[in-house]
Amino acid sequence: MIHLLPGLWASPGATAADGSAPLRRLARWLGRARPVEGRGTAPGWEAALAQRLGYRQQGAGSRTWLAQPVQLTPGMRDLVASPVDTVADAERQALWSAAQPELEAAGATLALDDDGLWVLSMDAEGDASGPPPSVGLGRSMVAHSLQGDVARRLQVLATGLQMAWFQHPVNLERERQGRGAVHGLWLWTPGYAGGPTGVQRVCGGGAIGRWLARGAGIDWCPDPAGTSAESGDTVVVVDALGAPPSPERRLELLESLADDVVAPRVHALLRGGLGSLEFVDPQSVDSALRLERRQMLAFWRRPRRP
Repeated sequence: MIHLLPGLWASPGATAADGSAPLRRLARWLGRARPVEGRGTAPGWEAALAQRLGYRQQGAGSRTWLAQPVQLTPGMRDLVASPVDTVADAERQALWSAAQPELEAAGATLALDDDGLWVLSMDAEGDASGPPPSVGLGRSMVAHSLQGDVARRLQVLATGLQMAWFQHPVNLERERQGRGAVHGLWLWTPGYAGGPTGVQRVCGGGAIGRWLARGAGIDWCPDPAGTSAESGDTVVVVDALGAPPSPERRLELLESLADDVVAPRVHALLRGGLGSLEFVDPQSVDSALRLERRQMLAFWRRPRRP
């Protein structure tokens, strides 16, 4: 069983030492785990999950991108893309109508999927996966390479959408109400599903986790703690730590992680119902740890404090 835990390893001092029992247990379990050699992790929990579900990048054909509406804030030399709050159906339809000429020129279509996510589809050649939302949103945008057909078309489309939506009545009204304007789209594609995977279920990850699981034909559960502890071949996603919360909120999340998510699986590991537990922080390099039953039965080891 794999746990994707973006933000598990916070910067020093992010969590005050309080000696709570759940945190002591979590630190002890992580301290007994051993690094997984050669396990590279894609940046962003979305890309890490997609890899484990068998998604692969290919150079040509029909593509589908997650198209998250964003507000763009200019800096001195860059732009910062920030997610916006809920876009009502009437607002979405008006924005999409204004963007239709740009979409047609790019040979692209926008649609609303069953999860309420905006998705963009287009036939193109070349690689233009880009960073997933958890990596890019709220940070300075990096200028992407214009090499290749798909990259150039997406760049032209992005510029056209910004022009079509600049000073759009929907955005003017949203700004008047103190809500973020929709200036553009953050595009990310996991690639094509169908590659080899041993995963049979995904737990957590919200709408994006469900979107990725459904695209790969894999069962999805909304609650990271909502599956039987003996259910192996499962990826559990706890993404709440990814956007740095307050120290108090982080402590609450870590205690819930220890009590509700990890503890039942550790008990199953000790009973022999699970072969191993893996803990991965996609925001850290080479952060994969694996905990096996024999390590739980070994002598005490130095804790790893999240």
